[in-house]
Amino acid sequence: MPIPNLEKPIIKGLIQKDKVIVDGVELDGTWNAFMIERTQTGYDQSVWDEIANTIEGATISLCWQCGTCTSGCTMREYDPNYSPRRFIDLARKGDKQALIELQDSLWRCVSCQKCTHRCPKGVLVEEVVHSIHNYLLKHGLVKRDPGTIFDELFLETVMKNGGRISELLLGGASAKAGFVTMSLRDLITMMGPLMKSGLIKDLMKPNRVKNWDRIKPVLEEAMKEEVVPE
Repeated sequence: MPIPNLEKPIIKGLIQKDKVIVDGVELDGTWNAFMIERTQTGYDQSVWDEIANTIEGATISLCWQCGTCTSGCTMREYDPNYSPRRFIDLARKGDKQALIELQDSLWRCVSCQKCTHRCPKGVLVEEVVHSIHNYLLKHGLVKRDPGTIFDELFLETVMKNGGRISELLLGGASAKAGFVTMSLRDLITMMGPLMKSGLIKDLMKPNRVKNWDRIKPVLEEAMKEEVVPE
């Protein structure tokens, strides 16, 4: 594709020739530059296919890379490398290596849903980003990050506690995982407000979901199944 002089300064990777003849006709000197072919190869198409075939990633194909999600992202203030638009672009290309290099950012979504509400194409951006991260975890391409570890601790606590969260159990599990400290001083500091508010009773003996013994097996079975969208 020939490039006019006006556009040459803003385009990278040009081939320039002193004399250009196309179909036997010598072109004017202002059209002596051509863009280098930019076809990208070597990517894994199966990445896109697998992600698009999950409930969370089903809308990945709707993205047209406008960048609305990234421009309004809450996490961008804390991590400049966090970019839903870029994550989706790399996943659709199948560029595993680039996604692996961004693994310290991929897990940081806080699920504020700004991206999903603002997307003009109806992409469930937050869910798609989670599906990309889950793909990398599933295939052992990235390490288990703090967010994933905490999610697992949270779910385990809820399942053990009759379908409801237990701050005491979650705090103990988080301390064991190294997320927080549970020193004697910490416990004394927390105990005062708990005693004063009357929440100590709920903390020591939290409520359970009604008929939890019947509900729990159903949830456990559902979590084992991989649901594929129609």
